[in-house]
Amino acid sequence: MSTRSFLGITAHFGVGNELLSITLGVYQSNERHTSEHIAEMLLKTCTEWGIDRDKISSVVTDNTANMVKAIDLAFGKKHIPCFAHTLNLVAQNSMQQCTELRSLITKVKDIVTWFKQSNIASNELRKATQKETKLIQEVPTRWNSTYHMIERFLELRTIVNDIIIRYKNAPPMLTASELSILSSVLQVLRLIEAATKKVSADKHCTSSKVIPLIHCLLLKIKPLKLEESLAKELQSVILKEIDKRMGVIERVTSLAIATILDPRFKKMHFTDPIACSSAVAKVKEFMKATIQNEVVESDSSDHSDKPEDNFSLWDDHHKLVYKSWKTAKSDDAISDELSIYLRSPVGRLNKNPLEIWNDLKIQLPKLHTIAYKYLTMVGTSVPSERLFSKAAQIVNQQRNRLKGKRLNKLLFLQSLPKEHWI
Repeated sequence: MSTRSFLGITAHFGVGNELLSITLGVYQSNERHTSEHIAEMLLKTCTEWGIDRDKISSVVTDNTANMVKAIDLAFGKKHIPCFAHTLNLVAQNSMQQCTELRSLITKVKDIVTWFKQSNIASNELRKATQKETKLIQEVPTRWNSTYHMIERFLELRTIVNDIIIRYKNAPPMLTASELSILSSVLQVLRLIEAATKKVSADKHCTSSKVIPLIHCLLLKIKPLKLEESLAKELQSVILKEIDKRMGVIERVTSLAIATILDPRFKKMHFTDPIACSSAVAKVKEFMKATIQNEVVESDSSDHSDKPEDNFSLWDDHHKLVYKSWKTAKSDDAISDELSIYLRSPVGRLNKNPLEIWNDLKIQLPKLHTIAYKYLTMVGTSVPSERLFSKAAQIVNQQRNRLKGKRLNKLLFLQSLPKEHWI
């Protein structure tokens, strides 16, 4: 599969208090990855599965221009940038800008490569560790592999040093000063790794976590007291990258609404008052539309005031009264529900927001409908990216002639929860 081009598509939706992730397919593409071609493939998938594109709340992809344009062409302005991908860019670009750090990482990588290529050294390392722990190699496309490589290297540095000094052909070991720098750097990178993990789940609500995680990430990185100058440089670069790539994330309407309607967060993590108020106003719009759709059209005049003949100068007055009454009733319902919700205490962080809303459903029915729609969105495209690992496990050397349609069926069945197999 590594020599072919594929497009992975997953669907995410709520069933009761549970968030489900279903594989729609992994489609091979033999054409150029133009936005028009990708949009065509997406719409074809919707047609195959009978999915009404108007019912699609959002589409999450990486931040490449062709993907963003493809979503606009296929579904309109429903694109959400993948938070995990953005964090990946923040970390990668920050480390690339720190040239001294990159040279240190290269030294670590050389040592790891030497161990991977030397059976004798690898065996010694396994024997010296209780759990036969191995060194981890960096993968260029995944920044967190760099983090894990450094973390494991620092964990085994004493054993690694004892082995390296016995071999003339071994790469030079890092000095105590360099090890100290990497330990300091790890303090910053650990925070980005934690944020990536938190938002990469596909069985939990993640769209509402994006804005709070960025806020918490900044609150953790900014006050860090780092001793090493190189670590301080990385800290500064990361803060600039976060501001550059995610400085206006609160203005992404879908994510802002999801955050406000998550009982665990509400307005707590907003730093932009205008973005927050705009999201609240948007929620009010949705509630008003919901109420208006539910109102049964009735006679616009008050029959009790109508004279027996068909002519009355007060017809227009009655219409205005009815319109005023309907608007007031609608506005009161919106204000009551929203104010009750926003004034209530925030929920516990470890609670499922869908379960919290299930308890609030009777008290806040209009708001519940909107909340359910936005909380069942995902904040990353990680579930789609995982498809390629799953597909590679199926299409192995023994099954390399497996056709695309059969592969899609197998991936779909694999994604179904166990209870749906009964």
